[in-house]
This record gives sequence, structure tokens and C-alpha cells, in this order.
Amino acid sequence: MHSFLRRFPLPMVFILAFCAVSAVYAYGLGPAQQRSVVATTATNLVNLRTDPVGTMVASAFVAQAVPWMWVVLAVIGLFPVVHRFGNVRTLVLVGAAQVIGTLISEGLLAWRISAGAMPASLRYIDDVGPSYVIASALVATMLYGAEPLVRTARHGHRLFDRVPSRWWRIGAGVALAFLAPHLFSGLDRLGVAAVGHLVAMLVGAALGLIFVRRERSRTGQDGPGTAAGVPRRRVLSEV
Repeated sequence: MHSFLRRFPLPMVFILAFCAVSAVYAYGLGPAQQRSVVATTATNLVNLRTDPVGTMVASAFVAQAVPWMWVVLAVIGLFPVVHRFGNVRTLVLVGAAQVIGTLISEGLLAWRISAGAMPASLRYIDDVGPSYVIASALVATMLYGAEPLVRTARHGHRLFDRVPSRWWRIGAGVALAFLAPHLFSGLDRLGVAAVGHLVAMLVGAALGLIFVRRERSRTGQDGPGTAAGVPRRRVLSEV
């Protein structure tokens, strides 16, 4: 796994897998089959009870509408985060956002159903898409950018290393502003998707801050003569 991630950066793996699933979904399946895929992969209360891990992974690769928009947003959000933090920590960040955003939003819904505040039929909602992953990555990019020295140390893609950090931050901010009406629609009513988006973004911001503070701590300990505070041999061995 470590060797695979060194050869194929996480954003490329995610984008290629998402494109493959989206192409099959849009052009290879009929309406009934599409409905079956969504019903099987949706992170609703029923699926989370029977297959929580598989559901949370699969749902991130199924988009019912405008899937190619998510590819563009994945480029803006994921590449800078990987350049800043590396593949493994980026996987931790977006994975935690997907899991925690899902569990809190669906847990709140379960509590409201048990209290009689929401109908039981909402246990079967169609909650699919990569929005938790992308939103958390965009927030991390906007807040923490992709510092040039760190990108060089991580051996990121040469094309993306040429883009200054401030432009990644601006791009992520614009993307979030564009998505905001979609991400937070229904938040005043504690809608599942809106609550999940908010939680995922907070997780992305919090984990990004933890990673940045750890980098700064290593910088203070290691002193000058290192790349971003990490000894050269250690940098070259990290993902």
C-alpha cells in the first residue's frame, strides 16, 4: 500500500475511480439499475446498520447528478492537501470527514426519528456522493494551502507544484462559495446532508490544524538545514 501510494498519488486514484464509477453509472446502467446502486450504497440508517464500512466507502464514488463537476473540485481540493500533508495524512483527513460527517448526521436523524420528530421513512434516504470528502479537502486547502517547500519535499506532481499556494487557497475559497448553497441547504432544519457537510468541513479544518502544528513542532525541534523541519532522509521516506 505504501509503495502504491508513492507511485500513484491519492488524488489520481480517487479521481480515476470516481470517473470509472460515474461512467458506468451514467452510460452503462438503466434507470432501474441506477436506482438499485443508489439504494445499496446510500449512507442511510438501514445500510449503515448492515454494512457500515462498505457503505461509507462506496457512497463517496456515486454521484447522481453532474459528476464531472466533482472531478474539477477534487483537483482543486485534493492535490494541494496531498502536497502539503502527504498521501497518508490526506487519506486520514478525508476519511475521517466522511466517517464522522456520516455518523453524526445520521445519528442525529436516528435520534429525531426515535423522538417522533421525523418520519421513519427517512431511514431510507438516498445520501450518496463525494461531497463530504471534497468539502473537507477544500476547507483544508483554503486554510492551509500547499506550501512550496513542503510540496517539493513530498515529491508531488510537477504540474501542480508550479501553482503557487495562494492560488490553491483562492481556488478552494471560490469553490466553497460556489458550493455553499448546495452544502448548507436545509441546515436550519438540521437536514442530514447539511449537517454532514458542516461536520465534514470542521473535521477537515481540525485535522489540518493538527497536522500543521505537528509540522511546526518538528521544525522547532530539528532546527535549520532541513526541508520544512523534517530531516532529508525522513522526508524522502515518507508518502
